[in-house]
Amino acid sequence: MSAVRPLCLVALTVALAAVWGAGGCAAAGPPPAAVASTDIVISRGEWVDPARGGRVIPYKLYLPAGPGPFPVVIHSHGLGGSRETSTFILEAVAASGIAVVAIQHPGSDSGILPPGSLEGVSAADLKMAPGAAANRFADLPFVVRQLDAMAADGPLKGRLDMSRLGMSGHSFGALSTLVAVGQSAGGMTPAFLREPRIDAAIVYSPNKPRNMDPGPALAGVKTPMLHFTGTEDASPVDLEKTPWERTIPFQTITGADQFLVYLTGGDHRVFSGRRLVAGRLKPTDAEHMRLIVDNTVLFWRAYLLDDKAALSALCDLPARVQTAARGFVKAQRCGSPTPLPTNGD
Repeated sequence: MSAVRPLCLVALTVALAAVWGAGGCAAAGPPPAAVASTDIVISRGEWVDPARGGRVIPYKLYLPAGPGPFPVVIHSHGLGGSRETSTFILEAVAASGIAVVAIQHPGSDSGILPPGSLEGVSAADLKMAPGAAANRFADLPFVVRQLDAMAADGPLKGRLDMSRLGMSGHSFGALSTLVAVGQSAGGMTPAFLREPRIDAAIVYSPNKPRNMDPGPALAGVKTPMLHFTGTEDASPVDLEKTPWERTIPFQTITGADQFLVYLTGGDHRVFSGRRLVAGRLKPTDAEHMRLIVDNTVLFWRAYLLDDKAALSALCDLPARVQTAARGFVKAQRCGSPTPLPTNGD
C-alpha cells in the first residue's frame, strides 16, 4: 500500500484562447473535431512508495469538467524539469476532454539544477542523483497503480477511464515514455517497467538509444506514437551530433502508426514552456506552440477518444504543419510513408 498525501484543489477555468493570450501567442485554429470542454480543475498532491524507501512522487492532475470518465495521459518531464513544465500543452489536452497527470521524478527534477535557468548549464553542472534513471523508469508502473486505486475506489472514482491510457514526455521524459512502451535501455530493461496498457504515446525531443543499436533497442515498441523535434533541438547533455538524430526512434519503430513533426527553427525549450513562463518568447515560438498543441490534441483525440475525423486528419500531417515545420507519416492506413530527407536537409 502507498500513502497518498492530501490534495490541494484549485479551480481553474482555461480556454485555449486564454492559453495563447497569456503567452502573447496567436489563437490556434480549431482541430478537425471540436474541443469537448474548456473547464478544467487542477489539483496537486504526492504519492509515497514505501517499497522504494518512501520515495515521494509529486503530481499535478488536470481534470476536465464533467462527470467523466475521461481517458488518461501520464506526462513525464525532462531533466531538470518538474510537474509544472509543459503546462501550455497539458492544459490544452485536458480542455479537450482528457485527464492529464504530470508526475515529478526526484533525483532528475528541478532539484538538481544550480541557481538560475537551464540555459547556459553544462552537463557537469547537473547533479543527477545516483540511480535516478532506474528510479524514474520505475515511477511509471507505481503511478499507474495509484491511479488504478483512485479510479476504482478513491477521490477519482468514476472520473478516470484507465482502459484508455496514454503517456507523453519531454527529453528525459521522452526516454521514460519509450521505456514504458518497450524500448530497451542498455539491453537490461526489465519487463515490469513496461506498461502494456498504454494505447498511444507522444515524445517531445526524444533521443536515439544510447547503449544499443536502434533496431534491437526499439524492436519491442509497437505503440502508435507522435514524435516532435526541431532543427535547433539541442541540450547540454545531448550525445546526438545533429538534431535530426532525434528522429531515429521515428525512423526505426515499425508495426504501429508513427508521426513526426520537425519544427523549422524549433529548439529544446519550446516544448517545456519555460520561455512562456519567463515571458521571453522567440519570434518563432507562437507558431511552434500552436502546431505543438494542435497536433498533440489531434493525436490524443484520434487514439484515446476514437475520433475518426482526427484519425483521418493525421494522414495529412505534412500539409497541416507546412507553414512552420515538416511533417512525416509512417502509417499503413495513410498509404506510402512520407519520404525522409538525408540528415534532415
